Amino acid sequence: MKRNFKRSLSLLLVSLMLTVLIPSGVWALEETTEPTVAPLNPGFVQYQEEVKSGTLNTSTFDGHSRGHIPPPLERYEGTVDEATITPSATLPAAFDLRDTGRITAVRDQGDYGSCWAFASLASLESYLKKDTTVDFSENNLMWNSGFDGTADEGGNYTMATAYLARWSGPVSESSDPYDTPKKTGLSPIYHIQEVVSIPKLPSVIKQALIDGGALYTSLHYGQLDSEEYYNSENASFYYDGEEESDHDVVIVGWDDNYSRDNFSKTPEGDGAWIIRNSWGEDWGDGGYFYLSYYDTYAGSNVTAFHNAQATDNYSQIYQYDPLGNISAMGYSDDDQTAWGANIFTAAASDNLTAVSTYALTPGTTAEIKIYTDVNDNQPSSGTLRTTQTETFVQGGYYTIDLDNPVGLVAGQKFAVVIKFRTPGTSESVPVESRFENYSSAASANPGESFTSNTGTGGWYDTSKKADSNVCIKAFTQSRDSFANCVYRTHVQNVGWQNWQSNGGISGTSAQSLRLEGIEIKTDSSGYDLGIEYCTHVENLGWQDYQSNGNMSGTSGESLRLEAIKVRLTGRDANLFDVYYRVHAENVGWMDWAKNDKEAGTAGFGYRLEAIEIQLRPAGSEAPGTTTQPYLENN
Repeated sequence: MKRNFKRSLSLLLVSLMLTVLIPSGVWALEETTEPTVAPLNPGFVQYQEEVKSGTLNTSTFDGHSRGHIPPPLERYEGTVDEATITPSATLPAAFDLRDTGRITAVRDQGDYGSCWAFASLASLESYLKKDTTVDFSENNLMWNSGFDGTADEGGNYTMATAYLARWSGPVSESSDPYDTPKKTGLSPIYHIQEVVSIPKLPSVIKQALIDGGALYTSLHYGQLDSEEYYNSENASFYYDGEEESDHDVVIVGWDDNYSRDNFSKTPEGDGAWIIRNSWGEDWGDGGYFYLSYYDTYAGSNVTAFHNAQATDNYSQIYQYDPLGNISAMGYSDDDQTAWGANIFTAAASDNLTAVSTYALTPGTTAEIKIYTDVNDNQPSSGTLRTTQTETFVQGGYYTIDLDNPVGLVAGQKFAVVIKFRTPGTSESVPVESRFENYSSAASANPGESFTSNTGTGGWYDTSKKADSNVCIKAFTQSRDSFANCVYRTHVQNVGWQNWQSNGGISGTSAQSLRLEGIEIKTDSSGYDLGIEYCTHVENLGWQDYQSNGNMSGTSGESLRLEAIKVRLTGRDANLFDVYYRVHAENVGWMDWAKNDKEAGTAGFGYRLEAIEIQLRPAGSEAPGTTTQPYLENN
């Protein structure tokens, strides 16, 4: 009895000593909790059943091909705070991108089920049409999507997003013409860093059309050859059934007064979206038709491919998810949060300047943490280098520029850890997963991707579940050529916003809030580079120049900024150009100013509401038009 007591006492003392001597980060090994997986989209389940049974029909009765595949993860529409994205001005009753010249020619997908490729790239082409005319290769996208099936078996917006986000495209039509054999090894002519899911709110869809151009959408078009739903004389369509969506097209405009009497089957009211199909100019009204606002799928899967950056924006991309967001994982708790992480190994001594991921629901918040020198299988170990929190009003794929870039050393292990908060769903972490007859090419290795319900430990290796990887990418820039512009604004009723970096937008949109102050600084490595700026302030006029992070504007005086000038200083100032543009009250986004030229307005009493600044190598092409960055009322 005494011997057992002494032995127990000894074990207790040893335990207490270990508790004191062993560091908490080593001692506190949390129990690993296996995440839950999001349920499959019912439309995808039905699609899989039709594929296996051989009953899938991808053509209309008159021979036109469709080709939409429902994605495995159903888009979560959620509740969008419309007040945060309401139109900046009164929307017109009718609008048509053809009238603005911001739409490319009608295409013909022929016998292929490639509507999704045409719709996705049409949105991207329309976005760029404001400044340049491009023709992207649908052939390259449909042959090199990376997903199962042939080019004839269809796709969707998530597949197009994955192809673009991993930098496989877009490539030019001339380098890979339509209806030619598969080509590989072609380089993209742009890097796509953002694809936004537009909610089913007519005002938001309309504003996105005005701001960025054509929008991808999905509908049920199996009845386009049925006189019950399609009026060939008016090129109008209204479907009120419950069949799954099966075709992708682009929205190019709207007409609120389009008569309900123009449809074969009368909808509840007037109004129609103007749609461009991909069945050639001989179909419909020159390739276009009207879709009733009251159609079952009006506003379904609306997606904005409204982003394109130069291919030298980053020197390296780190990723484990070439097939993009296919599923989601999380934990069944009440706070609708979960942690996702990837551990990468630096290929070069660069600066980590940005990360990307997916927002699964409107209002998703991403709390980002970067760790270096991490231990195997422990993303939150090592040294915490920076933290940053971003909130996304709408779902989609986003790239976040880091306010504080992190220097990496070749061979160093680093981790990008994100706490996802997704209102409306507990499966918060976007993942790439393997599904038969869809994404069988997905693969995962142990030690790459993880989830956790705490973020401090208990990391679950997602390779164990359907060869899954977390959808987080990391982007670096070469250290010997790293130069960045960092800025933030003081906004009426909001205060100081988070720092933005080289192309980020600081300020607000559609909230009628004035900018009251601004701070700008450079963040560079290997350059003698500074920055100066002055602002035109309500009742005060042009102020003196401020520099390198000091505030220009006023504090506590409720005075609006109306215009700004920015210039570079230092021995290496001649190596760069600084471009900037402002969003002005009653004007909207103005053209780009450069190197100490005025941007904004004077003499009108218009407030500045937002600003974007870009630092570029001297002589580089301007980010956009430079015709009218400034208006003055004499």
